[in-house]
Amino acid sequence: MKFSLPKSRLTHVLQAVLNVVPAKSTLPILSNILFEALDAKLKISATDLDVTITVSVDAEVSKKGSGVLPGRMLFDIIKELPETEITFESTANRIELKVPNGSYKIGAVSPDEFPELPAVNMKKQVNVEAETLAMMIRRTTFACSHDETRPALNGVLWQTRSDRMIMVATDGHRLARVAAESGNLKGASDDVIIPPKALDLMVKFLPVGISTIGVIFEENRIIFNLGELVLSSRLIEGPYPNYSAVIPASTDKRMEISKEELHSAVRRVAILSNSLTHQVKFSIKGEVLTLSTTNADVGGEARENLPCQYKGEPIEIGYNAGYVTDILGKIDGDEVVFELSSAVSAGIIYAADVAKEDFICLLMPLRLTE
Repeated sequence: MKFSLPKSRLTHVLQAVLNVVPAKSTLPILSNILFEALDAKLKISATDLDVTITVSVDAEVSKKGSGVLPGRMLFDIIKELPETEITFESTANRIELKVPNGSYKIGAVSPDEFPELPAVNMKKQVNVEAETLAMMIRRTTFACSHDETRPALNGVLWQTRSDRMIMVATDGHRLARVAAESGNLKGASDDVIIPPKALDLMVKFLPVGISTIGVIFEENRIIFNLGELVLSSRLIEGPYPNYSAVIPASTDKRMEISKEELHSAVRRVAILSNSLTHQVKFSIKGEVLTLSTTNADVGGEARENLPCQYKGEPIEIGYNAGYVTDILGKIDGDEVVFELSSAVSAGIIYAADVAKEDFICLLMPLRLTE
């Protein structure tokens, strides 16, 4: 194997694939990166067995072949080099990196020891609007659970329903559901549950100006084709809980309020909240929302009044401030709506200028403590 390419190009590719190289692993081979030199192309791959990233770039290939090198060590060397052309050449059990004023030799691992990469059948690819898919991912992954005893909740549910596609995530305390037109995706797949790491990485690597993303559904994997970069992820086994059952069918209290004013006020008041519960009390009466919290550990107390539009009987309800700010950070628009029933039932939160069918969040309250 022998190939050459500029340092800047190689650095960019290594930064991408290193996102799936585990910092620690019981399988040492996973700390390595696979290089495959083809006809005028170089494929660089890494995997943690759940998520695999392969990047294909143009390169000057003198001799086809493959090699495996320790990922982070290689990156540390490359990033310290000045901008120059770098030549890789395999010799016996080592790979030599040649630059104009020197060389670096690194012990290589046999490519046969590297995990078999998932096959990609491009004939099964369906194109999805990139901006829409990225928006749906940004609005859901934050609500995924980290509870290993409920693996289905550790992923994002992706459904196709007639002319709509839906993404849902929940950790049992909060829920996010977003929907959009399915376009070419209609009927392409059954419900799938995708790890949030894969989705967040896909959004991170979206090329500027890309209009569509290629999606390939396999039996137990999903593959995203972004052009130079292909990301493959295992799917999480279901079934996913019936999330529709926990969304209130009706509510009798409705508050509309400035999203930015509420967001800022919750962050301020939360500074004095309990370090374990992060509870902030919402007291709504008339046209005023009062945010308050107490913290006996530091002798702290905070209170702020905000104007709002409210219909319904007065209510006092407690929320985890971190969950509230997470949700408000995902909602666009100037005004946000809270639909409530009682101090012990989930509230529905959504943008005032967006239909509830398009994007809602659900938030379970905390038991109020004085």
